[in-house]
Order: sequence, then C-alpha cells, then structure tokens
Amino acid sequence: MENEQISKAGVGNLGKTSEIIKNLNENQKKAVLAPLKPLLIVAGAGTGKTKTLTSRLAYLILSGVPAYKICALTFTNKAAREMEERVQNTLAQRFAHPSDGPTITTFHSLGARILRKEAQLLKRGFNFVIFDNDDSLKLVKRIGKDKLPKKTEVKPAMVYEIISKIKNGMVNLEELRNSKDINEETAFYFFPLYEKALEENNAFDFDDLILKVVWLFKNNPATLKKYQEKFQHVLVDEYQDVNNVQYELIKLLTKDGKGLSVVGDDQQTIYSWRGSNIGIFLNFEKDWPEAQVILLDQNYRSTKNIISAASDLIKNNQFQITQFGGDKKEKNLWTENQEGEAVTLKEFSGENEEADWIGGEIYKIKNLDSSKKESVGILYRTNAQSRPIEQALIERNIPYVIFGGVKFYDRLEIKDVVAALRYYSNPKDSLSRERLEKNVGKRKFLDFAGGVMSLENLEPAEVIGAFLKTTDYFSGLQKNFVNFNERRENIAEIIAFATQFKDLGDFLEKVSLVQSTDQSVKFEAGIRNEENPVNLMTIHLAKGLEFDKVFLAGACEGVLPHHRSLDSLAELEEERRLTYVALTRARKKLHISFYELPSRFLSELPQELLDYKSVDGKSFDDEERYITLD
Repeated sequence: MENEQISKAGVGNLGKTSEIIKNLNENQKKAVLAPLKPLLIVAGAGTGKTKTLTSRLAYLILSGVPAYKICALTFTNKAAREMEERVQNTLAQRFAHPSDGPTITTFHSLGARILRKEAQLLKRGFNFVIFDNDDSLKLVKRIGKDKLPKKTEVKPAMVYEIISKIKNGMVNLEELRNSKDINEETAFYFFPLYEKALEENNAFDFDDLILKVVWLFKNNPATLKKYQEKFQHVLVDEYQDVNNVQYELIKLLTKDGKGLSVVGDDQQTIYSWRGSNIGIFLNFEKDWPEAQVILLDQNYRSTKNIISAASDLIKNNQFQITQFGGDKKEKNLWTENQEGEAVTLKEFSGENEEADWIGGEIYKIKNLDSSKKESVGILYRTNAQSRPIEQALIERNIPYVIFGGVKFYDRLEIKDVVAALRYYSNPKDSLSRERLEKNVGKRKFLDFAGGVMSLENLEPAEVIGAFLKTTDYFSGLQKNFVNFNERRENIAEIIAFATQFKDLGDFLEKVSLVQSTDQSVKFEAGIRNEENPVNLMTIHLAKGLEFDKVFLAGACEGVLPHHRSLDSLAELEEERRLTYVALTRARKKLHISFYELPSRFLSELPQELLDYKSVDGKSFDDEERYITLD
C-alpha cells in the first residue's frame, strides 16, 4: 500500500524528482529511486555516498512520505548538520517547525531524546544528567574507594573501559566472572554497583544513551511500537562503523527492514577498537533476505593514479563484500579524472629527516608555488608522530592545526616530563614543582627530588627515566587514563628526541624555542588571517575529509601496521583499510614517506605508479626490505 502511495505521490512531484537526480550517475539514481526494501549502498571512497543518501531522503519526502516519519542517523554532530543542510538545499525549503522535518541526528542524540520522554520507565527523572567519561571514571573511583582495600593493583581507568565495552557489546559480562585479570574481575563485581550509583545520581552515562533505549524497546512492546510508527523510514550513514548495540537499535526501530536504507564502505572499517563490527555490514543480505545492494564505484575525488594505488592495496584484504545483488564481482574504484602525478614514495634515515623534508615541501607549496591556496593534510598512525613534524613546520613559520587533538608540547604527560626536566635544572622553579606535586602527588615528587636531585650532570633522557621510575609515572597514567597506550607512546617519542642531546640546557632551550616560536606562528597567522593552515591528524580522524595534497608520514613496519596488530590477520586487515583511508584522502597529489623498515603495505602498491626515492640506493622491489604475508 505504501509503495503505491509513494508511486502516486512521486508522479505529482515528477519535476522536483528529476531535479534531485539530474546530477547523479546511474548507480546513484538507482539507489535514490530504489523501491521500499532493505537497501545497502556500498559506496567506495569519494563516490558521493552522503549526497546519495540525502538525495534518497529528499526523494522519500517528495514521494509522499511525511518528513517527520523519517530518521537519519550519523556518527557525528558535524555530519548530522551537513546532512540536514543538504536535505534542505535539495528540497529548496525549510520546515516551519523542527518537528515537521525529518529527524537527522547522531545515534547518541536520538537515544537521549527518547530517554527524556521515557525516563520514568527506567527509574529516572526527566531531569536526568548525562555523565561524560570523566564523570563515569570518578564514579568508578568512588566505588573503588568504598569497596576495595587501600592497597590494590586495580586500575580504575581500565575497570571503566571494561564496563564501557560491556555496554557496547564488546565484552560478555558473564565471561568475566572467573577472570584471572584483576581489572576484569573487578569490572564484573563493580558493574551492578556502578549501575546502581548511576540510578542514585539520576544519571545515565554516555554508553547508556543507546543501550538503555535498546533495553527499553525490548521490555516495553507498546513503547517500541510507538517509535516504529514514528520512524517508518530509517537511513544510516557510515553503516560500516555500527557496533552491536547500535545494530540492535536499528533492527528494533525498522521492524521488517522495509524502510531501512544504509550506506557505507566495508573497505573503510577502521574502528573495531571502539566496537565497530564489520560482520554487521558484511551480513546485511543475510539479515535482510529481500535486501537490495547497489554499488557506488565512481570516484569523484582523486586522480587515476591515486585510485589505482589504493585499489591495488585494498584488494589484498579477505574480509570484504564481493557480491552485489547475487552477482559476484570484484570492487574496483574508477574515475574519469585525469591521470595525475605519480605517487611520491620517499625513504629517510629517521623521523627527523622525514619531518624536515615534509616541512620543506610544504614551505614550497605555501610560499613558492602558485598552488599555495591548495589544502594540505599530514596524516600519521599515532599522535606521537606529530612531534618532529610540528617542529619542522614551526621552524619554517608555517601555521598549522592539530585536527581533533592537542599539540605535542601541550599534552599533559609531555608537560609533566618537561616540568621534571626544568625542576632538575632549576630547583627554584616553583611552577614546575607545583605542577609535579599536583599531578604525581607530593610524596612521589619528594621521591623524585630526593633520589635524583643529588645526582649531577644527568643527560636529558636519564632525567626522564629517573622521573618515570621514582614517581611510578606509568602506573598513574594507566590508573587514570583510558588512552594510556597513546600517552605512553608520546613519552617514548620525547625520550627518543631527548637522546639526541647530551646537555640538559641545550634540550630545554630547544623545547622552549619550539614552544615560543609556535606562539609567534599562531600570532602571525592571526595577523595575516591565515585561511588555509596545514592540517595534522591521525588517519582515524582523517576519515571523511579530503585534501588537495596529502603527506602520509611514518609508513614503517610496526607503526603502520601498528606493532599491536601483527599477530592477528583481522587486525592486519584493519590496518590495511586504515592505509587505504589515508591514500584516498588525496585529491591531486599523494606523498608517502618512511624510515627504517618500510611497511609491508608499500610492497603492495603498483611500482609503475610510484616515484620512488631511496636513501641507500636499494630498489623498491627488493623483497628483503619488506615484511610480506605468506
């Protein structure tokens, strides 16, 4: 019946519908005009997936579906705002009242809206608060203070991380009952206590915003039916990033899946560490037997050389969709764009030389080339890699931003290490002393001062080592921060940098100059109203972004792929997908650089597309230089 209504309404808006699809390619049109069945749009990098999804949403409205019965889900507020704006522009109208239009929001925002209306069913008042990660960690610490012995090896941050994984369907609570890991055992014991504490505080934590809605729907059929009737059409962007709990919410809301349309790319699944389950994407046709699968494979972003390099790389993965609508075929991105320049592959003797070269190339782009207005992105696997690159840019007075992160010398653990070095150098430095007493505790600070200050002429790296040991600094980080590994990598980076200096004064002077120059760069950038600063970011944060010119730094074995992934085929494939994401961020020019042992992924790139510069004269195809999978 609904299909008939849509068909009739669509005829009445034939002109508007034609306007929506006129700039779409054939497969995009098929996706927009697809009948009401479960729809999976497999969209490669740069193929216009968001444009296609928003066009389908607009088409549904023009076809007679009341806008307020449509819900579109994204993962970020930015993506939600962009989608809403696109829909309004496509329809050339704005709704008189927000309630008249479609619900375009994030999973967590939708959950919060539902919980506000149904709070009493979950023993909460309508004025409940939402605890962020810091609030939740404080709650775990409070429970630990009341329930655990004073001297315990339990680390609250790890306990909270496990609780979060339980709530996101990444860990089964019962499996922790007899765990030999003290933090897992504690998480099992704490979980009901933590849940009760949330209730007593009239609060939900961030994970609850989806989990509790799923529980509500499963245990209250009338409430579920109400929202199924409210949202008769559900559209999901970046479906490859969905986790188990989000998937349960989608299934409950869509009932038979008839009004479900999702878009994503299994070749860009890079968030398994936070719960994303690639199996959900790969099993779409199994979950919805009537499903339609439409492939978007025309890339509008990158040159042919960049697309060819990325495609040759990703075809080495096993876990990806190879079947569309019953047809078995290989996915291959293609483009009508020009061939473009070769992909530059540069080898260096170390990270400082690599960073210096990147800084020099960007100086040319910004100050010498006619293309200085072009956007530039520098991508890397871990945050710690930003240190030498930041320094190279600062030395050249090149304005830059750390996208979604904090500059290296502004990071808490780095400021602590520098404070320790400054205090060792100058015991009258009261500001450094105050910082250390606050962050490591007065007793541990005295251990550091008493054990180290009597030792003279220590080299910078030796002072750092003594500080870490006497204060048991890593234990404190692990206890208080979920991103402990990232912070430890940052410290490893500053130790590596410090080993280049014998004299502590020289090292501190270098650090101070970098910090001071950074401030002047910021000031000058403001004076000049810099419109196009260089963007530095991890590859994870680059997803969804694009730049005219991309520098992929540190493509080294043990970094990309990360050393923690080397024992797992599934994790190695995710690292390859991560590399694929990095390559496909580039529109016009792609630079890849490495030092020491090159990433195994570099041997999978087509040599004929590469402009390769070696540091020692070895050829690119010398297999002894690469780690390859059997």
